[in-house]
Amino acid sequence: MASALGALFHAPLRRMLRFRLPCTRLGRPDPSFTEFYSFGCRVAIKYPDGYGTGRELSICHLLTGERARLPDPPDLRYSEEVVFSGDLVVTFRKFYRVLYYCHIGDAQWREAWCDEGHQLYNLMFMKGTLYALIYPDYRLAAVELDRNSVVLSFLGDRMIVSTVNKCPKFWLAEGRGELLLIVRVECNPWVYHVFYLQSGSSKWMRTTSLGGCSLFFNFHGFAGCLGPDHPAVRRDCLYFTGCSGKWSEYSLVDGAYHEFVIDCPGRTEHCGSPVWVLPNIC
Repeated sequence: MASALGALFHAPLRRMLRFRLPCTRLGRPDPSFTEFYSFGCRVAIKYPDGYGTGRELSICHLLTGERARLPDPPDLRYSEEVVFSGDLVVTFRKFYRVLYYCHIGDAQWREAWCDEGHQLYNLMFMKGTLYALIYPDYRLAAVELDRNSVVLSFLGDRMIVSTVNKCPKFWLAEGRGELLLIVRVECNPWVYHVFYLQSGSSKWMRTTSLGGCSLFFNFHGFAGCLGPDHPAVRRDCLYFTGCSGKWSEYSLVDGAYHEFVIDCPGRTEHCGSPVWVLPNIC
């Protein structure tokens, strides 16, 4: 977001592809405060109000321009991250018990609560099913939304948090049709471990191979997986976006970590957090 225009940076070709964010009821948005949550080419855009807190949300397909406006986001104390699949959109905040959801075309959001003692940490859709990591023991659960309740069906064992460093962070992901758990276990230098659910035992087992695939993560969560048939992407790597136009690459093969800066015209140190847009998984 180098200017009032949005921009896609084509990583392999190193080209800038400009586009204009659609107008909102609030007028033309300021890109420096606009937040994006992506999957494939569909992007959830949280537009700012006059205070930059985001009071309008829409889903936009960046290649076709197709756009669906959603009801105004609910109470911002409980609305921080956004995940979506098909016409279902869910917004939530980490370490809280409540989430909000709606279908495209609904007039308002529904509020749903977890049972006492269960707090939402990370959410992800896979094959139309909503999965969650539940705090404080980071257990995996399949989520069913039953009116005002979040119904959890636990699948995996508890993650032993004491085995990781002081800066643990967890992401759900998908690779080759399998549900994966990514754990940041060390900081400076960054080190990540990847786990999969062992069939029949519901235990998380560590792996050092993604079968040649590479996983992409936005600042807020999982963005997608590319298979080994994409020559411009290194195999068995994790790619993360960060703040101020930065992104990083971590190799499961040799543990190498590299950080990059998106060098584009008009870039500033406060250009926000970029997101991955992956046309190949649409």
